[in-house]
Formats: sequence, structure tokens, C-alpha cells
Amino acid sequence: MNLDRLYNIAENEHIQIYDWHIENCNGIYLNYDKINAIVLNYDELGTYIEEKCTLAHELGHYFTGQVYSLNDNKIIKNKAEHKACKWAYSVLVPLKILKQKISKGMNLYELSDYFDVSTKYMIDCINFYIDKYGNLAT
Repeated sequence: MNLDRLYNIAENEHIQIYDWHIENCNGIYLNYDKINAIVLNYDELGTYIEEKCTLAHELGHYFTGQVYSLNDNKIIKNKAEHKACKWAYSVLVPLKILKQKISKGMNLYELSDYFDVSTKYMIDCINFYIDKYGNLAT
């Protein structure tokens, strides 16, 4: 999925996107009084890929309903982050397609290029799928 499609999803869901400097953070999903917004720190998002992966993650918070406050405990925060990542992985790197590409012999760098994500994101995604489903080779 490309970045334009992610922005279209946000627009169709009536999620406002704002540019705001947030210390040590690329993005935040906010839900307040039924108002949904995503704040992206464009100064920190150096590439198209970083912007794409961050927006997908924040949309993951919206679609899974996983929000938390800064005062929440670590378990609640980790659970919310895990569910947002799961949503983003499923959208940016669908498991079925990933398994097909792995079975065709694509390496990590080829997979990253194919799915248009960073190598680190691809590693995190693969590790997530392995933890959940086991061996990805078909």
C-alpha cells in the first residue's frame, strides 16, 4: 500500500492530519470527544518510507481502538502498541503475499523494496509474523 492510499483512508475516516513538532516522537493518534486526529512530526520523518510506516501505525491505533494516556502503565501501553503494529503490518506487508515472496526466494532487501518499507521495519514485521504463526516458508 502506498502513502497516498493511507492518506485517503484517513480522509475517508474523517481523521485530521496535523504537522506538529513532538519531542522524540514521529507520530501520535489522538481521540478526544469523538474527534480523531493524527499528529505527524514531519521534521523527524526523513523519508517517504518513514512517513508511510508511521502513518500506518497511527491508523492502526484508530482502527483497533487502542489509545492510552501517558500516565497508563507499561502493560497497557505495550498492548496498544502491539495491536497498532499488528494492523500496520497486515496492511503494509500482508502475510499471504509475504509468504509467497519468501517462497520465491526473495531476501530481506528485496522484500523491503517490494513492500516499500525499511529493512528494520521488514525485520520487525517478519519477527512479528514468526512469533504469531511460526515458520513463514511455504
